[in-house]
Amino acid sequence: MSRRPVVLLAIFAIAAAVACNESLDSGAACPSLCPSQNIVIHDTLIDPVLVFDSTFVGYPERGQELGMLLATRGDSIDTRGIIRFDSLTTQFLPTGDTLQAIPHVDSSQLRLVLDRRGAKIPSQVTFEVYDVDDTTAADTASAALLARFTGAQRIGSRTWLRDSLPDTLLVPLADSAVLDKIKAQRRLRLGVRVSASASVSLRVHTLESGFPARLLYKPTTNDTTVKIITVGPTSATPAGSENPEIRQDLTDFVLVARYGLPQYANTMAIGGMPGRRAYLRFNVPSYITDSNTVVRATLRLTQRPLPFGDETDTMVIHAHVALAGPQVTDLRRAANIITTALLLVNDSLLIVPRDSGVRTLEIYGLLRAWANQKTLVNPPPHAVVLRAAPEGLLPLEARFYSSTAPPGLRPVMRISYVPRATFGVP
Repeated sequence: MSRRPVVLLAIFAIAAAVACNESLDSGAACPSLCPSQNIVIHDTLIDPVLVFDSTFVGYPERGQELGMLLATRGDSIDTRGIIRFDSLTTQFLPTGDTLQAIPHVDSSQLRLVLDRRGAKIPSQVTFEVYDVDDTTAADTASAALLARFTGAQRIGSRTWLRDSLPDTLLVPLADSAVLDKIKAQRRLRLGVRVSASASVSLRVHTLESGFPARLLYKPTTNDTTVKIITVGPTSATPAGSENPEIRQDLTDFVLVARYGLPQYANTMAIGGMPGRRAYLRFNVPSYITDSNTVVRATLRLTQRPLPFGDETDTMVIHAHVALAGPQVTDLRRAANIITTALLLVNDSLLIVPRDSGVRTLEIYGLLRAWANQKTLVNPPPHAVVLRAAPEGLLPLEARFYSSTAPPGLRPVMRISYVPRATFGVP
């Protein structure tokens, strides 16, 4: 047989298969190719559909944020940033001289790189910088850090109008404060907060994002040829060779001073500060997934409104497939072992926190994947994790009624399926 007839036969075969697949109700469209085809689509509503759900707090882990959220919104939200400079340059090389200790400091500045995505900036905003180092308390204790945000510890500030706010911010610092740290060979740990006459929310880049803060100062006041010293952030604690990743995480991180959104019973939360994730475990009858083909599966969630923000506040929520097997009994840890976004669940939710009503998420691809898990020895449970995108970078949170809510509010699932086709010699 020549190559051309083979190609034509293949094309006709593909066309016939497509024609059969497109005819779900009857075989009238292609009586000679798929005679007497009559596929009935079944619909069912599973209520309740969840075995249970849980909300876990603290995502991402401290110091792993891709940005530092600096926000002040009345009595609801107050977040600040901590930046550690635990290794300061204490010597410099004068022109035509030898290396010597820094005798003076001039033009000290903290350089921050602004990330404007999702920012809410009023007509003007003030950046304030504090010396937050407290050697008498645990260096990650939130209470000890917050206690250092006082007038006596403020060592720098600068105010910008919104229209003149640059992408690279240079906040002047007290030269005496920097020089004292250099002479005593002590670390410099800075706290940053923003204030304004109205609500403000913005973020600056961190070490994890590739554009960390920098400390700048001149090592002399009378030699204009000496270059400005630039110091990058570092953390010397916790000590020990087994903690390098933790030290890197604590180089800069977000400090939550206040998060006053109301807590409601029978709800699950996604987003917020610190970040929240919802872990949902499903109870889908096996007869649906094992012997049928799911053509549609819609998870219905009822949103509970939050008295926060306005209609311009929007957030995206992704459903991640839980991968942790039954041997992982710590569900907070299981909420960390997940797939990337849009894998098996290529749908997402666009949420306004103040809104209410039913929200739908298409997850038919996930149900088909669950049907193929029956051959595994220890398959992971049928669970997903709802997660904000981005996480820990926006002061927005969504609430949905949970599996413990009254009927009519709790999550349900509508599934459409057809009997699985089998082929063989009669």
